[in-house]
Amino acid sequence: MEYSYKPKEGVRAARALRHDIDASFKDLGQVCGNISGKEASKAVQLLESVKLGEVPILYRKFNKKLGHRKELGGRRGRYPKKSAGIVLEVLRNAMANAKNIGMGEKLVVRHASANKQNIYPRMASKGRAMRSNYETAKVEIVLEELK
Repeated sequence: MEYSYKPKEGVRAARALRHDIDASFKDLGQVCGNISGKEASKAVQLLESVKLGEVPILYRKFNKKLGHRKELGGRRGRYPKKSAGIVLEVLRNAMANAKNIGMGEKLVVRHASANKQNIYPRMASKGRAMRSNYETAKVEIVLEELK
């Protein structure tokens, strides 16, 4: 698998990727958008609190008929616990990769994204002409040292 983000020349980066995830790529993408650009330690704290249902995630996209959250200043959000747990695992994996290659403790999430990966058709049994799709997703995170 290829990463969609290429770091600049001379910049050390740690990466992590997980694919074939059984979760909504839309929720995963919104969670990734909320941690992108943050320090890795603060991103871990945010994801742990979202996983427990204490803090909502701001939805910038796919937010029609979505509830407003007081914690977000009246903006639209949700509590995607499953997606937050998956992104947290990938982030911890990227942090372990950074430690393994000898990067410092101050890390920033330079790139975090989630995309749809595969679509598998699922047919109903007993000759019914009903079809529903099974979609999988992938998540990739790139960390860089904070200067």
